[in-house]
Amino acid sequence: MPDKTPTRAITGWTVALWSFTAVAGGVIVGGLLHEPEPELTTAPPTTTVSVTPEAELPTPVRVRPSVTFPTQIPGCSSVEAPSSDETYGAVFGPGEYDNPAYPWFSGRKAVAMSTALRAALPTDVTVGFGSPDRSLLFEPILGEPDSPFGGFTGAGADLRRGAGAGSLWVTVEQSEEPVPACTAGWLDERRTMPDGSTVDLHDTWEELDGTRTLSRSAQAYRPDGSRIMVIATDAPSGSMPTGTVPLTKDELVAIVLADGLGVGDPIPPGTIEPPPPCHVRVDNSPTLDEAVAARVNAALAGALDGISTDRPLGDMRPDDFGRGGLCQTVRVTTPGKPSTLTVSIASGQPMPNTEPEHGGSTRTSADGTVIETREDYFTTADQSGRTADEFVRTVVLTKPDGTRIDVTCRAERPSSPMPFEHLEKIALAPGSVTP
Repeated sequence: MPDKTPTRAITGWTVALWSFTAVAGGVIVGGLLHEPEPELTTAPPTTTVSVTPEAELPTPVRVRPSVTFPTQIPGCSSVEAPSSDETYGAVFGPGEYDNPAYPWFSGRKAVAMSTALRAALPTDVTVGFGSPDRSLLFEPILGEPDSPFGGFTGAGADLRRGAGAGSLWVTVEQSEEPVPACTAGWLDERRTMPDGSTVDLHDTWEELDGTRTLSRSAQAYRPDGSRIMVIATDAPSGSMPTGTVPLTKDELVAIVLADGLGVGDPIPPGTIEPPPPCHVRVDNSPTLDEAVAARVNAALAGALDGISTDRPLGDMRPDDFGRGGLCQTVRVTTPGKPSTLTVSIASGQPMPNTEPEHGGSTRTSADGTVIETREDYFTTADQSGRTADEFVRTVVLTKPDGTRIDVTCRAERPSSPMPFEHLEKIALAPGSVTP
């Protein structure tokens, strides 16, 4: 069937705050999702979730530092009492970069902001190898401007610095609200910057079932209405906390004030659209690490042979849905032949049936590699109701060692996808991905 898998950028249904909680190592931190609590030193009231009449899941025990009040905070002329109210929420909806509710934001703006964010990181900090949505690419804005939980774009990634590691989550939104009052539990320090920005800083921690995660945040209120929050933790996604947050307070301040990250900062000429979403074309694959990706990328770099694309082929990454393999999608920009090219690589796959399916063809090479080819025609409709006729060519190459490489090119008629010969050349370039 046509590619109807939910996508990050165009047709997907997304939980807006998923990355926020994931980047925080399974712990919700900062002021986006909860109000600070006075003297909270034990778990909140116990609740249970019934799975079956015979089984119940225990409620995780969550502990945060107590809040002292009254108190003084550097940079604040007065400090308000903390609130015991606590709110949680998530926004569901189709993710589109060009959301008319947010005219300041677009796909190109997201790429420009991502470039600015990466440039603002210290030179000895490395962004972890991950899918595009775990590589500091700003996501579409979800929710309406009056939604309490929507209205922002976010970007996240794991970070490595020396022997330590952690995570980073950045949100940007536009607001006409004044700078809020200093509130106990929300910040440790307030700085007024030469450009008129106000920056609030906060170091805190949270324990979940006895495991403590450290977090450090900076929230900037910039004169152009930008509200930029940066949260760094000591917990890479899927890993235990390391005990060291990889960014200092001053480094977080430099990030929230970085040129190019504000809502009013111009988009540099030549900025391209975000990469199209991609996913591995199998249900599950063993994880292919960064070393494998580097070898595959080097092999693919010269495989286009005169075909022009919006970005170089050779940036294979884990897919958006955690299926374990690698993939990349690029837009073919050869004049008169616009199309979209996707390369997907997986390992540990069974050999296919050698009988051709759906009108395609199958052959076996001398080394036992099975090569499948097929053409498909679809009528698609986007969210605005516009329909289009798509012409798709696919080459699937499966090696005896379990390496499977899918190369798909889809074009909107009257354009045509790349010929099978070229798709097969791309499929053959990476070789096997197993050692």
